[in-house]
Amino acid sequence: MPYVCKSLTTTEGSFAARDKRLSICLRADGFSFAETTADRVLLTFGEAEGMHQSSMTGAIGEIKAFFAEVGLPPLGYAAMELVVLSDENVWVPNELFSPSLTRQYLKLVGGKGFSVMTSVSKALSSTSVFTADDQLATAFKVALPGLNVVNQHVKLSELACRSADHAVLALHWREGRVDVAGCRDGQYLYGNTLSFSSEEDALFRVIEVMKAFKCEGAGTEVLMMGEVDRERYRRFCPYFPVATLYTGEAVNYLNPAFKRLHTYRHALLFI
Repeated sequence: MPYVCKSLTTTEGSFAARDKRLSICLRADGFSFAETTADRVLLTFGEAEGMHQSSMTGAIGEIKAFFAEVGLPPLGYAAMELVVLSDENVWVPNELFSPSLTRQYLKLVGGKGFSVMTSVSKALSSTSVFTADDQLATAFKVALPGLNVVNQHVKLSELACRSADHAVLALHWREGRVDVAGCRDGQYLYGNTLSFSSEEDALFRVIEVMKAFKCEGAGTEVLMMGEVDRERYRRFCPYFPVATLYTGEAVNYLNPAFKRLHTYRHALLFI
């Protein structure tokens, strides 16, 4: 089945493509996307729903058709980024990284995935080696030439800049999983995906990470994003000095309809 546009909010007016950025975040049942300007004005936000095609040719066709339908061009952006959600990830310092050993890096930490991808973090001078659907990611790269592929851990590592004065623990929630990033003294300390069987189990694992990497303290800031409902937020808040719904880096907008957008659910698009 082709992708169906679940939601779409746009901004009227003409904006130079060379000043715009397109960000896409994959999900198991589709993807979300945002178009922003260089000075962080949000122009477009939408969600596509549908199962991803198993064949690369089919996926390329459906991706092109969807973006044509919503009126977003495949070329001319200053930057385009695709965020894929991976359950297995390992960081390798660039000076030690060898492309021929990508599968071995993951095996050393118990990785079992067969489709392996990499993404370089300039801020960390390291390469993220992770499992993902490389066929689907390649289909997006063909449909949208110039697209850069990263995973959620690369995005969360960019929050290290918030930790110069206090420790930061970022929690990106998904179905049965939470992606965790710990930062302190302006440095990224830790990143991993934790599976959990209950809210109590998730809380225990998060606190365990916070203590192990000394991210606890009176000023520790916990940033919650992704699948966070009222009950989850209420349950976690009492255990941390500061807990907030993280909506990404601040964006402005011209269309007042964006005021109703829960950006914390899609924060990976706005980091």
